[in-house]
Amino acid sequence: NISNRENTVFELIAKGLTDREVANKLSISIATARKHRENVLGKFHFTKSAQLATHYFRLNPGALKKTTICD
Repeated sequence: NISNRENTVFELIAKGLTDREVANKLSISIATARKHRENVLGKFHFTKSAQLATHYFRLNPGALKKTTICD
């Protein structure tokens, strides 16, 4: 089970944001953004952010249509 913050980070990573971009968007430190990403990776037993993105869009297929490079 992931926290609300981890879920937000999960979504942002799936949309292609870096740790720095996640940190800026959520007004948190880069280290905190990185830790959230690591926590989510561990909870899903993944090793790569690309795996998170694939999993996110499998769980939320409608989100793929809403995602753009400029989001």
